[in-house]
Amino acid sequence: MSPLTQPKNHAARMGRWSAAHWKTATFGWLAFVVVAFVLGGMIGTKNIDANASGPGESGRMAKILDAGFKQPAGESVLIQSRSLVASDPAFTAAIEDIVARISKLEAVQNVRSPLESANAGQIAKNGHAALVEFQIRGDSDKAIEKIDPVVDGIAEAQQAHPQLFIGGFGDASAGKALDASFTDDLKKAGLFSVPITLIILLIAFGALVAAGIPLLLALTAVVATLGLIALPSQLLPVAPDVSAIVLLVGLAVGVDYSMFYLKRER
Repeated sequence: MSPLTQPKNHAARMGRWSAAHWKTATFGWLAFVVVAFVLGGMIGTKNIDANASGPGESGRMAKILDAGFKQPAGESVLIQSRSLVASDPAFTAAIEDIVARISKLEAVQNVRSPLESANAGQIAKNGHAALVEFQIRGDSDKAIEKIDPVVDGIAEAQQAHPQLFIGGFGDASAGKALDASFTDDLKKAGLFSVPITLIILLIAFGALVAAGIPLLLALTAVVATLGLIALPSQLLPVAPDVSAIVLLVGLAVGVDYSMFYLKRER
């Protein structure tokens, strides 16, 4: 017997046994799902520390640099206009407004205004753009936790000076925006994956009950997996968004195996 056919034959045997003992298979599976989920909730899933350095040589290098050469997170605010230059009153007023808003925040330090002669290099040669540079006070690893007031202040400055473009960028703001975007995309994927899967199965089977069985099996497998993940996560922490990934992969694999078995039986 070919090694490739062994898993398929095993799945067929399991399917025949489950059909012959459907009560034992159904309630046994549901009991396993409940136990796995409750056990995982009691233990708790351990997530990766976003502030920890990575593995291997690069991780050790990052730890050495962080221990001996700590640098606060750097941030910049870009003020730009196609018609105005930095010497125009409206442009200058916007720069001064941003510097004032940023400087009063407790989390900010070392604000460098482009209007100061020592920082003339922060103004573009054509005068249509300027940078206000500053740093987030404290450990750079925790800067993301302090960036919200800065982002809010920049947004308020943009509203106060609509004739200019005002936008912020830096270590903390970019990291927070990327994390938020990634999390939002995963949430949307998880939200739409279930109804889209059901629609595809309805088209394939033409009946709600027939379509619902593979989906129900896949969802219960996802619930069990989310509980069981807590066990290995104590040794190997997982990403905070692992639940969305488990949902997507679990639906794909669960429905695929259900379709494979039905095709084989037919």
